[in-house]
Amino acid sequence: MRTIQKVLVGQSGGPTVAINSSLAGIINQAHKHDIEVIGMCNGIEGFLEGRTVNLSDIFHPTRNKQSVELLAQTPSSFLGSCRYKLPNPTQDKNFYQQITSRLTSLAIDGILYIGGNDSMDTVDKISRYFAENLIDIPTIGIPKTIDNDLEGTDHTPGFGSAARYIATAVQELARDAEVYGKPSITIIETMGRDAGWLGAASALAHEKNEQAPDIILLPEVPFYEEKLIGKIRELFKCKKSLVVVVSEGVRRPDGSTLLAKSKARMDAFGHLADQSGNALYLAELCQKHFDCKIRGINLNSLQRCAIHAASKTDLREAWQLGAAGVDALLAGKTACMVGLHRVSDAPYQTELHYIAVSKIANKVKHVPADMISDDGFWVTKKALTYLRPLISNGASGAQSEEGELTVFIPKLNLQETAPQDGVRRQIGV
Repeated sequence: MRTIQKVLVGQSGGPTVAINSSLAGIINQAHKHDIEVIGMCNGIEGFLEGRTVNLSDIFHPTRNKQSVELLAQTPSSFLGSCRYKLPNPTQDKNFYQQITSRLTSLAIDGILYIGGNDSMDTVDKISRYFAENLIDIPTIGIPKTIDNDLEGTDHTPGFGSAARYIATAVQELARDAEVYGKPSITIIETMGRDAGWLGAASALAHEKNEQAPDIILLPEVPFYEEKLIGKIRELFKCKKSLVVVVSEGVRRPDGSTLLAKSKARMDAFGHLADQSGNALYLAELCQKHFDCKIRGINLNSLQRCAIHAASKTDLREAWQLGAAGVDALLAGKTACMVGLHRVSDAPYQTELHYIAVSKIANKVKHVPADMISDDGFWVTKKALTYLRPLISNGASGAQSEEGELTVFIPKLNLQETAPQDGVRRQIGV
């Protein structure tokens, strides 16, 4: 077994309900092996600014009442996050020398980075630089994204809970929309970037005796205005209240977004930033064709912070993947991501595996064609079979006693800076 005494861990990208559960799994597993855990404040960007925190001190089982279990049931990113694109290792060696110098000053033996597609790009670039320069600091990726668009794993922590929330919200909004017995169209927008997994998950509302959603618009299917309007007219022949779910990444046949190009903004990784607006756009479109009550609703950040709707499966698997990251370092692995392989649907079983980050960085896992209906407005039984186990494990373990609010871990003061010479000091929480 490899000697690992101190590891560095960071969280990156959009926060989720489950990302802190992975962090908790890392801390817990590291403690079992007497490994010290140092956290990056605001990911690799904060680390480059010299901002770190000693997580082994904060969550020491004998010196602090703040439990790792409480961290695991707290939404958002405890360490803070960033969206920071690293330069190509062959083009900016000074940048990576700076990273290496900071790692050396902290006596870091391994790196664990929790995140999605863009975070795996970070793991890949750091790993390549280390390999090319014979730097022996293993680097492991831990998957996280509500979008579920990360290759190399059956699904990603954060997705199951977001899917559960969306399916529940669709149930509730569908009931709300039909109370007056008059024609109405409710359009609900989901996140997901360029993949339609979250939109597809809304179909699970049917499993709870609901007749909504009626239409699901996915990025994997080109959007035609006339087809949507025709479908709505058809459905109005037998229903008064319709629910349409639209993913933020839906595009026209030419690849353009539904919104005006002037509103499109790109992030550092070349992804559309602030993609939201499809629900309102479609609401305005429907107003031109139908004389009825029309609402456009964007679930926005509620999808990724609704701990009250979290699935136990999601939180448990996130913890397991974090712990597996520590085990990967001890086993001498590097330049890889810990992933989940589904063994069976019923009973639901998964196993851990490892995949090289070079094979998955900057790639997108789309909803496959055999999970989408022939007309493009719904999902197939295969999709429901895939989705069902990820949300059906009951309420989250984060629930307190009935009638009480959920308890979270106190916030970390991300602006505190730990000295790079390894001297410890109290970090406020």
